[in-house]
Amino acid sequence: MMLTEVSERKRFVTVADALEDARKRANEISDPPRRVLDVLYANTRCTSMFRGEWEREVRIATALDKNLTHFGSVPLLRQVGKQIGEAARVAVVQQLTSAPTLVLGYHGGFGFTRRKLFARLFPEAVVIGATGKYAANDGAFALFAAREALLEGGLVLIAPDGRFGKESGTITVLGAQLPVTDGAPFLAYATNCNVAWFALIRTGDGFTLETVAGPRREHGETFADFRERFYRFYADRLEASLTTDPYNLPVSKNWKWTLTAMLEGKVYRVRRASQ
Repeated sequence: MMLTEVSERKRFVTVADALEDARKRANEISDPPRRVLDVLYANTRCTSMFRGEWEREVRIATALDKNLTHFGSVPLLRQVGKQIGEAARVAVVQQLTSAPTLVLGYHGGFGFTRRKLFARLFPEAVVIGATGKYAANDGAFALFAAREALLEGGLVLIAPDGRFGKESGTITVLGAQLPVTDGAPFLAYATNCNVAWFALIRTGDGFTLETVAGPRREHGETFADFRERFYRFYADRLEASLTTDPYNLPVSKNWKWTLTAMLEGKVYRVRRASQ
């Protein structure tokens, strides 16, 4: 998306307006590439939809995600929060604050809006992202702050499929090899905190939140064994997100590049060094 386009278009204040625009532009955008869509459709759990209908909805979701990310506004974010509903918000807050918790996200699934909502729900949490107070490019500082927050009973949000840090191995997701680091499992292991998957789910009327409990360090468990269980859980959640209904399948750049590399017999290893 060109910067000139960003400056020329309005900022959306309602989800309905952002979605209407996404529907109008769905047939104009080239993302995601057709061969990436081939992989995703071959693995979809939404088998009742014909390819054409499924593909259009994926493109709508991708355009909607771009609208929310690049043309969103404070009123729009408030509206998304209200759509989630009080009961769902209370349930998520209670679950995630019952103990120190490392909260996992990924670079997809309305990720920008999810991270903003998380920061609103938990203003004292450490949110590790590409930019911000706890930027992933300052790896030592971000990990230290995250560890201290967890030891003090707080919350940390991290997306282990990010591109910062030293690669320590790969996990398999839909046949693609995703490079990962030791940062997230180390935090969970060293602090013996809870782990939870956190997702923003688009519904017929708006959005809701989903949390799934992850693994916790067992007594006497080695880091290597815990790391394996941690990333097995994370890979399962990634595959569930990438095979879900097309309304919740905006394809991000990270996953477009990861799946494209797989189709070329490669592993997408463009990593950015952290300090």
